[in-house]
Amino acid sequence: MGKVDSYKYRTVSSDFAVFLNTFLIISTVIVFAVLVFISYQNIKVEYTNNVMESSASACADAANDYLLICESYDAQEDRDRLIGIYLRSNLLSDKGSVYIVDSNGSIKYSNGVFNHDNVTSITKSAVNSVINMGDGLYQDYVELTGTSSQIVSAMNIQDTGLYSVVITDFNISNYSSEYLSIILYPVLVSMIAAIALFIGFTGLTIRPLRSITRTVSKVAAGNLSARVDEKYTTYGDSTGMLTLSSDLTDMARNINYMIETLENQEKDRSVFISSVAHDIRTPLTSINGFVTAMMDGTIPPEMYEKYMLRIKAEVDKIRSLVVSMTEASSLSHVDPELMEAFDLKDAVEDLVSELEPQLAAKEITCEVRINESVSTMVYGEAQMLCRVLLNIVTNAIKFTPEGGKIIISSPMIRNKKRVIMVEDSGPGVEPEKRNRVFESFYKTDPSRKQEGFGLGLYICKQILAGHGQSIRLTESQELGGALFIFTFPTPPSKS
Repeated sequence: MGKVDSYKYRTVSSDFAVFLNTFLIISTVIVFAVLVFISYQNIKVEYTNNVMESSASACADAANDYLLICESYDAQEDRDRLIGIYLRSNLLSDKGSVYIVDSNGSIKYSNGVFNHDNVTSITKSAVNSVINMGDGLYQDYVELTGTSSQIVSAMNIQDTGLYSVVITDFNISNYSSEYLSIILYPVLVSMIAAIALFIGFTGLTIRPLRSITRTVSKVAAGNLSARVDEKYTTYGDSTGMLTLSSDLTDMARNINYMIETLENQEKDRSVFISSVAHDIRTPLTSINGFVTAMMDGTIPPEMYEKYMLRIKAEVDKIRSLVVSMTEASSLSHVDPELMEAFDLKDAVEDLVSELEPQLAAKEITCEVRINESVSTMVYGEAQMLCRVLLNIVTNAIKFTPEGGKIIISSPMIRNKKRVIMVEDSGPGVEPEKRNRVFESFYKTDPSRKQEGFGLGLYICKQILAGHGQSIRLTESQELGGALFIFTFPTPPSKS
């Protein structure tokens, strides 16, 4: 890949992903803090406005009620008594300190609350402000400390020369405590829980991905013994074996399976190379010996024909090996022009006749069970599909003991595919090896006692795959040996 392509296909490492997640968390916290501060300030202003509105209302009520009392009672003594009762009543007691003062700020009436320093100076300043603004309502907000504030409301009492003044104290810390307990703390706890869950889920995702990445890197470097940690490949119930998604578990398991397959193929390839080298070296040694003997006169001319036949036989062995290897790499490609319909029953009968000498040599009984209640016609490249039948039946003959039995059956058509089964009374194949028998160069017995190159069943699988069919190996319930189940296509329906 060139330099330009390397920029085009940049990737993001897990470390950068962690950094990005950290940045997002910090950004979220900052935004949250800003929003909380803004909401706190807005609600504080609203709270202050409500207090000021309540103070102004108390100031107006005191002025109006003072006028009503004065209009209702002529005697000054009665007025003073009733005004004192009114100012101390529950109507105004929760509004703060309420005063009726003259134009100099001197207190005439009050609700008896004198807990402010320099009350007279406060009332005088308020009255002067009302006079300067041409009567009406005057309000002043005074922040005494960081948490304590004071609101002064004042207005003139019409045609009396007196003024109503209300001094309201409020402590913002009381509001802050309420805000923290009702709003901030629950939201803060929720945010921390959300961040913790986010970090936990991210960790559950990144840890298996890191294990997968490390494993793949080791495999890429040639270490086929590397595996993804087992705790990421099983569906366990312990915390250490959890992942965020079952897809990650499936991915880890598939990667381990893929690596195991590669490792097995590498081992088989080594065995195959050794096997091929032996199978080629043995006939070449014989050929070289015969030719050398003929050249140096050890073999007289009258014996040439005999040894030439031996040389030809050895050459045929080498040729057979080369042909098998070549076919194994090309049989998965089917030429559509060679596809045709043919009778499965006839093909099986011809095959059994062809293999009769081999069956007779081991006194093997071969039974054919073709269900003729449905069409026995199949469709494909006839020579290649017959090759599948030949390889599988020949394989069954090889592993069936003398006096044994082989059954070739085709009981049904399923999903427009003809189901075919070949079973024998041989030793069968262990469950853990049944999938591997279709791999190239694989032999169930790694020793060199088996004939062939381990390509027969692999060729069958390739031919069937080229026709869109499948094959599997299981155990025969009737004969106790191997049972191969595969399918042939049925002829396409005529439109």
